[in-house]
Amino acid sequence: MSNNQIKYLFFALSLLLYACGQGNRERSNIPPTPFQIESIQNTASIEALTDAIRSNPSLAENYYKRAMVLNRMGETQKALEDINRADRLKQNTGKYLYVKALILRDMEQYREAYAFAQSAEILNVDTPELYTLLGDLSQQRNDLKSAEQYLAKSLQIAPYDGETAFYQGTLAARKGDTTTALLKMNKAIEMKPSLKLAYSSLTEVLRNRRLYDSALAVNNSALILFPKDSKFLIERGLVFNKSDRLDSAIFYFSKVLKIDKNRIDAVLYSASIYFRWKKFNKALELYKNVLDINPETPKINYSIALTLEQLGLLTKAEGFLKVQAEKDPNDTQTIIALNRVSGQVNSSLGVYKDPIPIPVKKVSVPVAKPVVVEPKRLLDTSRIRVNIILPKKKVNIKTDTSRRLKF
Repeated sequence: MSNNQIKYLFFALSLLLYACGQGNRERSNIPPTPFQIESIQNTASIEALTDAIRSNPSLAENYYKRAMVLNRMGETQKALEDINRADRLKQNTGKYLYVKALILRDMEQYREAYAFAQSAEILNVDTPELYTLLGDLSQQRNDLKSAEQYLAKSLQIAPYDGETAFYQGTLAARKGDTTTALLKMNKAIEMKPSLKLAYSSLTEVLRNRRLYDSALAVNNSALILFPKDSKFLIERGLVFNKSDRLDSAIFYFSKVLKIDKNRIDAVLYSASIYFRWKKFNKALELYKNVLDINPETPKINYSIALTLEQLGLLTKAEGFLKVQAEKDPNDTQTIIALNRVSGQVNSSLGVYKDPIPIPVKKVSVPVAKPVVVEPKRLLDTSRIRVNIILPKKKVNIKTDTSRRLKF
């Protein structure tokens, strides 16, 4: 090989190595999204803890750690099984009871969660996370005073905790202080960008205040961090739905259904929009899909019946209304619709039937408490010592006798 060829080969290799290095540097400047980082970390943690449990199944700590990771991943039932194992292996451990309360809260079993959280407090678990949890659970019980006290305790220990700020925001919202609620929730996102609940709640508050552009901005931040979370796509669709931008709302609900076709809430929202557009055939198709996925969906038979009524299929509508009335005989809305549709069907047949009586909700009349007249309290003077009042002593005050009056 000649010298020129060697120089050329060296130059080509140098250029290739430089390009590879430059490419690596450019790729290293693009950090992975927090969603990707968290999912990778959780998967690795689950694998490591599972191996540790297999090698030593009697160690409670590994079940406790795996329960926390599973709960973060949304696998609440598996997390509950793990924390129950840990609790059986090592009973009356405060931190285990705290995690159990956390999991039950996420499963919306608020009463049980509150009991375990209080047990953890009794066992001297003095952490801001526990007080924040108790603050949230107290709100679920409508005990706003206790919620405020618990959150204040949490702030004393950890003044810059994002979750505490978030639940302070929800507490302010419950009290009707929307301005404070918005400030606290926004602060929570700044301190803890991975807190999904903060994005959802802040979007909802802004949507209810008709601040649609701000709601969309918060929702967009959530979608950048959590692009695979269909919940945020639904929330975006709800903002467009509330602001009467129905085409955009349908677009995002459809996007959710491409990810998960069994997502009932997205189907119901889409069906309601098609109903408003008077595209009753499309609405009926979607409502029937919901009935196939979950026949126990509240008032799904009623929704199908109303759509069939609009299409003029009164006999079929009557059948669905009867099914709904059997499920809930006290549903006034269904009974009124059934009387209306049945009246039209019977009229076309030349038949008259008495309408179904509309159920009257019983109003609970407060029972007056009986007035208890307490007996007059008599004073037992035989046991009282009476001190005799003595006259005051004379005071020697000198008088001016030269100015004495003469009679």
